[in-house]
Amino acid sequence: MTLYVSILSAAAVLAAAAACVDAWRFMGIWTGRIRIGRWRDRRAWQDALARKAAAWLKRMPAVPKKDQGRLVLWDMLRGAYADAAIQGWQLGGLSLGLNAYAGDRNDGGLKEKLRDALGRHELVVNYLERENPGTWEVDRMLLDYAVLEAGCGGEDRLMEKSLAFLESLKTEAGTLAYRRGQPAVRYVDTIGLACPLAAACAARTGREEYWNLAARQVEEYDAALLAGSSFPAHGFEMDRGYPLGLYDWSRGIGWYALGLCELYRLMEAHGRPEAGAMAKRIVSLSRELLPLRKRNGGFGWMVARPESVFESSGTALMGLLMLEAYRISGEPCFLEAAFGAEKALMGVTRRNGALDMCQGDTKGIGMYSDVWGLMPFAQGMALRLSVELNREERKE
Repeated sequence: MTLYVSILSAAAVLAAAAACVDAWRFMGIWTGRIRIGRWRDRRAWQDALARKAAAWLKRMPAVPKKDQGRLVLWDMLRGAYADAAIQGWQLGGLSLGLNAYAGDRNDGGLKEKLRDALGRHELVVNYLERENPGTWEVDRMLLDYAVLEAGCGGEDRLMEKSLAFLESLKTEAGTLAYRRGQPAVRYVDTIGLACPLAAACAARTGREEYWNLAARQVEEYDAALLAGSSFPAHGFEMDRGYPLGLYDWSRGIGWYALGLCELYRLMEAHGRPEAGAMAKRIVSLSRELLPLRKRNGGFGWMVARPESVFESSGTALMGLLMLEAYRISGEPCFLEAAFGAEKALMGVTRRNGALDMCQGDTKGIGMYSDVWGLMPFAQGMALRLSVELNREERKE
């Protein structure tokens, strides 16, 4: 009888603890959205984004693997709440934004803080200590790129690891697979996650094959563009050429845009002939997106559906695309769109500087999240967009 009572008591305690965790998360979201979007001053908003991003360097909020908001404690105890793959690109995006902000403000102290935090972070330390690059997936490549961009110490060692990592993901087609177990399937994510790293490695080592790899990865994806359009499908099957997933998924277009913009920037800076082709892609995609903006200046999670929910990560990435299109073409409509995206992002930022309304992690092709909340990656991309717009504002 005593044992029975003890078991029931333990179960009741665990059930109460799980309920408390779920309630705490719900209340945190609800209270965080009180007086959301009251930002009017661009610089004050940038400072708030940067303060929150800097705080997250120490303890970054996890982006959950699942959409469910119940029994979260059980997932945490089982180690099924989040994983390193998701956190890798979260930290990468956050770091790129903070690095841009530190440069805009000439804040050497923040740059050093960022370098120190990245050098000590377990995702970087564990990566450098492991001998086998086959234990990692494409998801973390944006973090490697961010570490190189930040100018952290030990660049030669990281470069060696990154080159081995890129080689380990090459398939018979000579391009990179998103998942090692799916060598004949390409995801649009790879263009935003891996191509900037390949180009950065080429720029630092002088090895021509990595410029070619980055360009070929983009060109290969032409097979997955919507007919007569610049919109990429979420993925495609190489053997039969079947497109997979949505063409107008906001973050998918954003991944494509990020890859194009970073490649153009690096290729243009190093006098690469491929830069012209990237520029044409950027302007073409931007022009097609212009009429699909929401009234607030941003984009829905399905950009071609006016009724789809506004989504922050895709809006930040497409804002960067619009800004690059303006710098290439000089057409004011693109700069106006970039400022419009920034304004939309200000409208979904909480009082404490945390950007809200980011779609949760995608579970696979065709399995899109229905949860909207915080995402460190989007925080960094929004910050990067805004401080990049400062350069254009100063020219006026």
